Amino acid sequence: MALKLHFLARARLWSEVVLSGGDRVFVPTTEVLVPGTPVSVEIEAPEFEAPLLVTAVVQQLRPLGSGPSGVLVKLDAASLEKCRAQVAEHDAAARIAGRAEPRVDCDLPARVLSPSVLNGCFTKSLSAHGLTLKTSKALAPDALVGLALRLPDGSEALVNAQVMWTRDDLMLSGLKLTQLDAVTEQRLQDAVEVLLGRRAVGPSLARTVLVADDDPSILDFTSRVVTKAGHRVVRADRGDVALELARKERPQLIFLDVLMPGLDGLEVCKAIRADAVLARTPVVLLSAMGEDRLIAATKTAGADGYLTKPMRLEAVRALLVEYLAPR
Repeated sequence: MALKLHFLARARLWSEVVLSGGDRVFVPTTEVLVPGTPVSVEIEAPEFEAPLLVTAVVQQLRPLGSGPSGVLVKLDAASLEKCRAQVAEHDAAARIAGRAEPRVDCDLPARVLSPSVLNGCFTKSLSAHGLTLKTSKALAPDALVGLALRLPDGSEALVNAQVMWTRDDLMLSGLKLTQLDAVTEQRLQDAVEVLLGRRAVGPSLARTVLVADDDPSILDFTSRVVTKAGHRVVRADRGDVALELARKERPQLIFLDVLMPGLDGLEVCKAIRADAVLARTPVVLLSAMGEDRLIAATKTAGADGYLTKPMRLEAVRALLVEYLAPR
C-alpha cells in the first residue's frame, strides 16, 4: 500500500519536492518505517486528474510528539523527473488558457492598506499579476483592496487588487492585481524569479548567514536555500565551532541547532547574547522537539525565533526576508 502525500495546490509539488531535489520530503504516516526502506508515494493535488505515483527511500522517522507523525523520504531520479514533468505539463495547460506567467509558493509578509488596515498577512503564492493571501480576517468576495507586499529584496510593492475567491475556513483569498504600472510589474516578475531560485538578489543585498547543525542533510538543505537567495553561507557541525565562526565572521543571521556536540545551541545562543559585538545578531533555533518546549527554549536562550524540523522551504525563505531585508 502506497503512502499518500496531499498538496493544496500543484505549485507545492514544485516548491517542496522539485526545488529540494526530492530530498527530505515529509510524508505523513503512522507506520513505523526503518531508514533505508523503499516506499511508494501517491502525490495528490486538486489540479491532478489522478494521483502521481513515485518511489522513494525513507531517510528518517519523525515520531509523534515532535509534530505530525511521518517520515522524511528521498525520491529517486526517475520519480523526481516525473514530478518535474507533471509541473511542466500543467504549466503548458496554463499557457494554453492564457496564464503563461510562473507562480511560486512563498511566505512573504504583506499588509492590507484599504479599505481598512489589516496587519499580519502573508503572501502564500505570487505571480506577476495575482497572488494568494492568508489573512487573520476574511476578505469579502469581489472586494477591491490596496496591498503592501514585501519582496525578497526587503522592499515593499504597493499594489491594488480584486478578490476573486475566498476560503473562509483557511482564511485564504485569491487576488487579481489591477492597475499595475510597468515598473511594479517588472519588480513582481523579478521577485518570482528570485523565489524560484532562477535569480539571486543583487550583490549589494548579500549577507553572511551562519548555519550550524550536526545533521548533514539539514545543514545542506538550509545552506542551499540561503545560497539560492543570494547570500553567503558559513557552516558548522559543532556548537563550539559555531561560536568560533560567529565571532570571526560576524554573520547577519544565525541558524542554530539546539542539540549539537561541543556546545549545545542554547549555550551558544547565550554566549552570543553576552558578546558585545554579536548581541543584536538574529538567532533562529532549529529543533525537532515539541513546539511548546522549543518556544520555552527560545525565550530562555534569548533567541529571536525558531523553526521546527523538518523545516519548510517557504519558512526558511520568509526568515531570510524578515531578518536580512535592508532597514
